[in-house]
Amino acid sequence: MNQVINHLQSECKETVASGFNRSAHPASVKALPGEHFVQFYEAEESLVASVCEHLAGGVVNGEGAIVIATPEHHAAFEDQLTVNGLNVSSLKARGQYLALDAAKTLSLFMAGELPDPALFEQTVGGLVAKMAASKKDLRAFGEMVALLWGNGNQAGAIRLEELWNDLGTKHSFSLFCAYPLAAFDGSANSARMLHVCQAHTRVLSGESLSKEMPISGLQQLALLQQKARSLEIEIEERKNSQEMLARRERELMDLLENAAEGIHQVAADGKILWANRAELELLGYEPEEYIGRHIAEFHADDDIISDILSRLKQGQRLHEYEARLKHKDGSIRNVAINSNVCWDGDKFIYTRCFTRDVTERKQTAEILEGIVAERTVQLRETIAQLEAFSYSVSHDLRSPLRTMHSYARALLEDHAPSLAPEGIDYLKRIEKAAVRLDHLIRDILAFSKVANGEVELKPVALEQLLENLIHQHPAFDQVQSSLLLERPLHVVLGHETYLTQCLTNLIENALKFVPSGVTPRVRIRSELIRGVVKVSVVDNG
Repeated sequence: MNQVINHLQSECKETVASGFNRSAHPASVKALPGEHFVQFYEAEESLVASVCEHLAGGVVNGEGAIVIATPEHHAAFEDQLTVNGLNVSSLKARGQYLALDAAKTLSLFMAGELPDPALFEQTVGGLVAKMAASKKDLRAFGEMVALLWGNGNQAGAIRLEELWNDLGTKHSFSLFCAYPLAAFDGSANSARMLHVCQAHTRVLSGESLSKEMPISGLQQLALLQQKARSLEIEIEERKNSQEMLARRERELMDLLENAAEGIHQVAADGKILWANRAELELLGYEPEEYIGRHIAEFHADDDIISDILSRLKQGQRLHEYEARLKHKDGSIRNVAINSNVCWDGDKFIYTRCFTRDVTERKQTAEILEGIVAERTVQLRETIAQLEAFSYSVSHDLRSPLRTMHSYARALLEDHAPSLAPEGIDYLKRIEKAAVRLDHLIRDILAFSKVANGEVELKPVALEQLLENLIHQHPAFDQVQSSLLLERPLHVVLGHETYLTQCLTNLIENALKFVPSGVTPRVRIRSELIRGVVKVSVVDNG
């Protein structure tokens, strides 16, 4: 960077040579009353040397000194002045050297973001007036403006510079301000730096008081320094960005190259541009055997790859698109493809294709499909056997039942007068039981129809169904007092046999599962809710 700055300085000096008489500006310039000059420094050592030269040039001649700086800079200044042979403690004791903390002093007159003129006049102005009155001349150094600028309050810093200039019209003193050059990094700060320069009568160039130029030339030189530094920082940042980009690119390529899923890129003409390790291992090829060749060479089905390329060129995205690829050993790999195109406007650049091997999954699915087909055949054969068995059983069982029913009916019709009432009741029960058993046998036949989805729904009168159910079950008939039917009960659309079995199970459980010593209570009711009948069986079990 020094080479860049030196070159810029040379250019600037040539530019202002016509307006600059070097003999009129010796190496050590005595600070003149009313001067307000500024230095933009890069190194702390340079600042310390400049400030100490400025202060020492005055105090050795009996002038007063006001230093408004940070604690760190106060210590550095006083150490350097001591090295130069000055007794700072003695100077302070005589009131010739006043050291103020920059941040604390700022807090005395700042009103929000801007300094208050009245408070500034009262605090800083009062100190300057008092010391200027007791000394023949006064030199000051202040870096309050640098603190404001460093905190991003550029407007406050410029306003404070203006207040210092106003104070200079009332009192005789010279003021040395300093800013770190780094505070003006970036091309956007060039105009701000010029504004700072214009608030001063003189600009100290470079890193030394010995290099002085007229304000116009030094402004240009300071700006060139700032631009050179900003350029250097920008170059460094760009270099860092390029290095970071290159590192990220290497990391990304490493990630893609070592991904578990196959990845490749295909150009608009169908040629393979790049493939990762997983893709090559999937098909058993070396890079030179795969990359650069047309993708269609590795597809087992011409119509499939034609469809894939056609869809991609139309801007479609492929999701889990199944295809078959040729392995180098001649075998076939079943794959699922996810792919889309990278476009530059309307220009097809390349495809982003992810290939997942589903050969094992495909084989497993085929095996399962075979097992399911085989089991389905076996199930159908079993159902057919059950149907045959059902018809056979129903035929064999219904014949003796018809005989029982017929004899019971004959006894009731021919010998009822000679039978006791109890005997007649028993015969009627036998007759009803035979009828019920015949219905159950017929339900076995209906089972085969249920298995084939042949359930026939008919209107069923719940009230009549429950009365028959209670009467046909001796256990229910004996505890009729425990069964409460909330009449009327609705007629429903259903399968009478299934409804009978369902209600039988509910009632049996309700009567069976009650605490010891508790009389069972079962209430059955129905209600119509939005066109649907709700049947409730409520018990105290």
